Order: sequence, then structure tokens, then C-alpha cells
Amino acid sequence: MKNILLTASDSVERRIQRSMTRCVVYTDVLIHLWLILVSVEGWTYHWKENEKMTWNETRGWCQREYTDIVMVHNENVTRFLEKNLPEKSSSPYFWIGMKKINDIWTWAANGQSVDNENWAPTEPNNNNADENCVELYTNTNNKGKWNDDSCEHKKHPLCQKSQCPNNCTDRQYCVEQVNNVTCVCKTGFSGPECETVVSCEPLSAPPHGWMQCSAECFPILLFGGGLLNCTEGHDSIRSACRVQCPPGHLLLGFVEFTCRADGTWESSFPLMCASYVHFLIALLASVVISVFCGCLFCCSSCRRKLDQKQ
Repeated sequence: MKNILLTASDSVERRIQRSMTRCVVYTDVLIHLWLILVSVEGWTYHWKENEKMTWNETRGWCQREYTDIVMVHNENVTRFLEKNLPEKSSSPYFWIGMKKINDIWTWAANGQSVDNENWAPTEPNNNNADENCVELYTNTNNKGKWNDDSCEHKKHPLCQKSQCPNNCTDRQYCVEQVNNVTCVCKTGFSGPECETVVSCEPLSAPPHGWMQCSAECFPILLFGGGLLNCTEGHDSIRSACRVQCPPGHLLLGFVEFTCRADGTWESSFPLMCASYVHFLIALLASVVISVFCGCLFCCSSCRRKLDQKQ
């Protein structure tokens, strides 16, 4: 009876041990996955500890697999990466998306110059005169600090992926930070869904003065004389104009024009009042030139045929 009880007790103990072992394994797997891919409500950050690349290779890989090489552009991102990136005692560390362009440190992902700097002591030093890219330290003493280095050195890639939703309306744009994704109203709109169009305050006349507002089309160009008769002034919105040429002249263009609300004329211009004499001379000249060109063409064609027969 005693042996049976011991056997039963051993069996229970072995089951408990196996369960604990599986729990430890699952926990290790989850921790490992958490270290490789850190997801937040906002950006997700991705890196590879077992692979090294140059800065350009890193950016290309990040753009293919995610969104771009990481921007550490504020304190929230810095603290987040300090907490989650694996600690390393020595180089290589992690490339970040910062590069010297025309002697200005710039975030490659959006082309903005760097304003919130977080350099390690004595950095940037451009030690080898070619240190135009930046790595992120993850060692104990300088964790989260920056160091300039040659872009050709190989370090671990560190990428970010955008999590902006597709439900922002055409009146909104997405603002994305660590632990926060927000659809923000574009300029000129307000309200929870940006449904309200922001309007200007009504204007009022100054004391002892008045207001006069007008919108105009570009002036009509009328060559060769002639008159413009307009209902609301020559260039005013919705004004209809009619062109009248002096006697002995022919109008080249449209007779009537209307100035539309968008500030453009509904018919093409410029216009010209051409003298009949000048018009007939020009017409005759064009006929003579056409006949002359036709004769030249016929002569050259006949000459080629005669040459071919000979």
C-alpha cells in the first residue's frame, strides 16, 4: 500500500514538473518574440540582433520590410527604445535614421533637420572624417545616446513601421507617436470628425471709413483699337463684355466674354481688330506663299522623276 501511494505521489510530482517546464519554455518564447517585435498603439519597432548591415543596407531593408529606418526624434521614443532594446556591452550597436546631409544632421525618413539631440559625451566628433551616420548605444553607461560613425560600418538594423489607421477622413491627417495614434483635423476644419468648416470672422468697416471688396479677371488684351462694352465694369466678376471694332476692321476672336466666378474669362483671348486692308494683304500673301511652295514642290518632284528616267 505504501509503494502504491509513493508511486501515485511520484506521478503527480512528475506531471507538475512537466507542466512547469512547458510553462518556462512558453514564457521564454514569448519573451523572445517580445524582444524581436515590440508593438504599441502607434509605431512598431523591429530589429535583428543576428544580422549586421551598412547604414544604406539597413535603410533599404527597413523600407522593403517595414516603413523606414527608425526616427528617434523625441524623448518618448528614446525612453521606449532604452527600455526594450537588448543591452550590448560593445559595438556593433543599432543604426538609426539620422544622416549628415550638406553638413546638417537630418532625419532621412522625412527630411527634417534634427532638433532634439541626444549625443553621447564628446560626440559627434567625426573622428575619421567620414562619420556621417548615427548609431544608438545600448550599453550600460550610454544607453539611448547617439554616436556618429562611418555609414559603411556594419551594425544591427533598427526599423519602424507605421500603424496609422485607414479611417482618417479626407479632412484629417494621422499623427503617430509611441502609444498614440490620432486623426487630427487639417487646417480649416474642426469638430470631433472635422465636420465643421472654419470660417473667417466677418469684416467690419473701420471708424469713419468703409469697405469695398472686389474680385476681378485679368484685363482683356485688345489689339488694333476697338471698344469693350461691359455690364459690370471691364474686369469685374460676372461682368459680360462685348467687343466692337471700328469701321473698316475685322475682329479676330470671340465677340462676347463673361468673367467667371473663379476669375477667368469663359472665352479665349487676346483679341485683335485687324484692318480689312491689312487682313486682305495678309491673306493674299499667304495665298502667294502657298502657291509658290506648291510650285517648288511640283518642280522638285518632276526633276526627281526625270533624273530617275535618265
